[in-house]
Amino acid sequence: MKSSSISKYKFRKLLKMLKEKQGRGTELISLYIPPGRNIFDVGNYLRQEQDQAGNIKDKLTRKNVQSSIEKLIQYLKLYRKTPPNGLALFCGAIPRGPVRGTEKIEMYAIEPPEPVRSFMYVCDQTFYLEPLEEMAREKDVYALLVLDRGGGVIALLRGANYSVVNKVSSDVPPKHSAGGWSQRRFERIREEKVHEFFKKFGDAANKSLLPYLSELKGVIIGGPGDARELFEQGNYLDYRLKSKILANLPLSYSGEGGLRELIEKSMDVLKGAALVEEKEAVDKIFRTLARNPNLVAYGVKDVLQSLMSGQAEMVVVLNDLDYLHVKRTCQNCGFEEEKFIKAEEFETQENSMPCPKCGSTTFEVEKEDIIDYIVTLAEAISADVIVISSETEWGEQLKSLGGVAALLRYEAS
Repeated sequence: MKSSSISKYKFRKLLKMLKEKQGRGTELISLYIPPGRNIFDVGNYLRQEQDQAGNIKDKLTRKNVQSSIEKLIQYLKLYRKTPPNGLALFCGAIPRGPVRGTEKIEMYAIEPPEPVRSFMYVCDQTFYLEPLEEMAREKDVYALLVLDRGGGVIALLRGANYSVVNKVSSDVPPKHSAGGWSQRRFERIREEKVHEFFKKFGDAANKSLLPYLSELKGVIIGGPGDARELFEQGNYLDYRLKSKILANLPLSYSGEGGLRELIEKSMDVLKGAALVEEKEAVDKIFRTLARNPNLVAYGVKDVLQSLMSGQAEMVVVLNDLDYLHVKRTCQNCGFEEEKFIKAEEFETQENSMPCPKCGSTTFEVEKEDIIDYIVTLAEAISADVIVISSETEWGEQLKSLGGVAALLRYEAS
């Protein structure tokens, strides 16, 4: 099981859910415990905070805060020592409706993917998530520079997505535009214009990229013609960026088309980056589909069937596939059914469809995100799951297959 993309997906999904939680007042507690911090000492600290909360004037707020702290204290008793990366705990009274008094205490515990840096206790209307959001950011950052004498583009590649951070225009005249000037004078003026453009492009790159220097893993340059080589050879880039140049590649295109081509040609340089795993997985699906379509299942229904039958070897799924696995049980006759529906259709469909056996409309309903369900099925048959970004070219390719596809171990009989 390739777990890196799955764990990232689950972590980000959890953060998104926590970000949506909101209390009525400053009733939501965020507790960050760094590795090595004594759990017993943290418990004592919380007891003191619980005593201090007794001074809160509003009776319901006081009760909610003290109850949340007590829940945290009881949870910490499960630990003999702090986990290797520390702990992040979130607890508070979440309203169930517009009326005060409908709140329910909820608690969430996270053993983060990176060490917690410092002890923090924050009580607010929302959970304090900045330290975890920083951990969730993609750490593989590359600078992409695409240029020719007609202009240049500067972009940052983070994870599987790139963003253009600057575009630089050029006023270098084309070679055939000497006009009334002598050819020699025209060439001299043109060379000066090229130098001015390179300097302008270098200044823009320095300004755009130096703030990211500490996390920048490398700089990749590309473009049609020899401008890319002349730019690298000159002293236009800051020496700190120049020392990070990993490749300088010839391209057929400039501009944003050149950026996409540069990423495509840089796969060997970017080995290990998230986008490489994603692109290779989608490419493998489409190569197999072209060669032997019977070894590929695609679309929610067929992929789930391949997982249930044990056929699936690798599943590639978009990170925003908007389906739910729904199980409902009739509370009148006990009839059970499972189905897969679009998330946006869940409320209307489940409230309007009666039991096919007795006609009752009273159901106990369990719902699960389709990606979580896919991961559960895949783990049972030791299949790989790769969760990919929908905002990439290969993500767009996967959308044409319904947002999810599986490479099969054998053809269906």
